[in-house]
Amino acid sequence: MSVNDAKNAILLDFGPEISYIEEMKNSSKSQQKMVILGDIHGRDSWKKIVEMEQSADVVVFVGDYFDSKDRVAGAKQLQNFKDIVTYKNHTESTSQKQVVLLFGNHDFHYMPWFTREPYSGYLPYMAAKYKRVLVETLPQMRVAFALGDVLVSHAGVSVEWLRRFVGPTSTLGPWETADIQTISDAVNETFFVKPSAFDFNGFNPFGDDPQQSPIWIRPDALKKANAGSMLPSITQVFGHTTMRNPRLQFAESLLSTEQAYFHADMLGDGCYLTCVNGEFGLGEV
Repeated sequence: MSVNDAKNAILLDFGPEISYIEEMKNSSKSQQKMVILGDIHGRDSWKKIVEMEQSADVVVFVGDYFDSKDRVAGAKQLQNFKDIVTYKNHTESTSQKQVVLLFGNHDFHYMPWFTREPYSGYLPYMAAKYKRVLVETLPQMRVAFALGDVLVSHAGVSVEWLRRFVGPTSTLGPWETADIQTISDAVNETFFVKPSAFDFNGFNPFGDDPQQSPIWIRPDALKKANAGSMLPSITQVFGHTTMRNPRLQFAESLLSTEQAYFHADMLGDGCYLTCVNGEFGLGEV
């Protein structure tokens, strides 16, 4: 990818060798259990879930670590994120388990390149501390993660966004036929060389536009953008949008006869997703 935009470049030297594009440590296992934790927003219920799900091979946090919806104090949100990073580092250094930290829109507005007005939940008095810890952790984070036929991101990956902000796939063919790893790698590379591509870029005030980024797009726009434009074998999992009835939404996702989409923003309702070799389950805490 040739992106030469000094204005939008991150002021940190992250080369292509960083860990976000590494393959899973234990990809040869016949069974792969993935636990997917929805938007954190300062909640610490993830601790009980990872204790319950110790058999998981992969634990994925879908982002939005800050900007509490439950009146969690700013300092506690900061410590909760530090605990997540500690959990990742300790787990990966002492076991074959992989812990994936995805990036959300409520993390995005604390980053050095963000110059617009912040959005809901932003804590000005904590901004400098949040920014510091996010910058320190950025080499361990990513926006998209692929496992088997499952693609996980904060809000979902739209083919329309890929066309507009990533560009053509060169010799790899059109996005309509791009495999899941190609899409995941392209999203992550773009984030580290041109983060402005992930900013709010649509017209709908709620982000319900097909060209919205993988940290902003809403489910309806995502599904419309990808209908007939993404390999139907790819299942997407995302947070970002809270469902009124997550259990019913999960049941509907299981029954889908088209490209499958699973909503993970359920921690506020005490729920989370599991996936074993492409088979999804609903966990409760």
